Amino acid sequence: MQYDTGKHCVYYHRYHIVWSTKYRYKVLTGALRLRVRDICRQVCRENEVDILRGVLSSDHVHMFVSVPPKL
Repeated sequence: MQYDTGKHCVYYHRYHIVWSTKYRYKVLTGALRLRVRDICRQVCRENEVDILRGVLSSDHVHMFVSVPPKL
C-alpha cells in the first residue's frame, strides 16, 4: 500500500469505476473504442486522477483510479 501526498495531507483514495453502455450493447469497437479510451485518459489527466488499471471491453469500461482529496 502506497500513500499519496498533497501539500497538507496524506491520502489513499482508490475507486473502482464501471461505466457500461445502455442495455450492454456491444458498441465499443474500432475507432469508437480508441476515442473512448482517449477521452477517459484526457478527463483523468485534467482532474489529476491517476489511472492505476483500466480495461475497455466491447460493452463496458473498468477503471481503478487514485483520486486526490480535492475531488
